[in-house]
Order: sequence, then structure tokens, then C-alpha cells
Amino acid sequence: MRGDRAMKDILRVHTGRVKEVVDLTDRIESLISRAQIADGLCTVFVTHTTAAVTTGEIGEGTEQDFLEVAEQIIPRIRFRHLHDPSHAWSHMAASLLGPSLTIPVSGGKLILGTWQSIMLVEFDGPREREVHVAVIPA
Repeated sequence: MRGDRAMKDILRVHTGRVKEVVDLTDRIESLISRAQIADGLCTVFVTHTTAAVTTGEIGEGTEQDFLEVAEQIIPRIRFRHLHDPSHAWSHMAASLLGPSLTIPVSGGKLILGTWQSIMLVEFDGPREREVHVAVIPA
């Protein structure tokens, strides 16, 4: 039967810079296509405290603008993070953006706006990140 069972997978994402935005949209759409789920919900969850997931525009420098805005919004305070104060800011930024998203699926495709993409936001790279994706049929 087509698309009657939930699908889950783990994307392994290698980041190359301390701070960067990685577009996950095509990889997630591919998972949905392989699972043959026509309608339902897609959840995306990053299992790290110094990276986040969100939606936004990709291209023409908007990724760099996004990272600059994050730098401006979250002040550099005297962090009390005992493990490693040098990356405490990364923990704050990731927590404020959040570790998860839920996106509707219709007709086998993510329901995203014209310019929306699913973005992994790296705040403490370069690293390998795990992004858990689950699609639940309607």
C-alpha cells in the first residue's frame, strides 16, 4: 500500500564552517518521495545543542544575513557555561531558534512557501550533525 506507514530516517550533515546555513529541503523531499507518503506531517529534529533547524530563504546572501542577524540579536555576555565558555553563545543561539520543525506534506511534497527552505543552522562547526526526520501519513 502506498504511504500508509510512518517513515523515519537520519540525515548526516557535515558542516564546513564555524557558522553556516545548510539547505536540507531536497534531502527531506527525497525521503518523502521514497516513502511514497502523499499527505501527512514531516518532523525534523536536530540532536545537538549548538545547531538548530528553521525555515527561511536560501540564496543571494540571505544565509549570511541570517547569521549576522543572529549575532546581533544574541549579545556576547560573560557566559557562565562551565564546560566551555567559548561556545556558550552557540548554545544560546541554537536554543532560541529551536531544535525542531513540523511541516505539512501534501501531494507527496512539503508545503513550503515559494522562497522557504528547511535550514540546518550551524553555530559551532565544523561538525557532523544528525538530523532525525519522521513522516507520519494523514
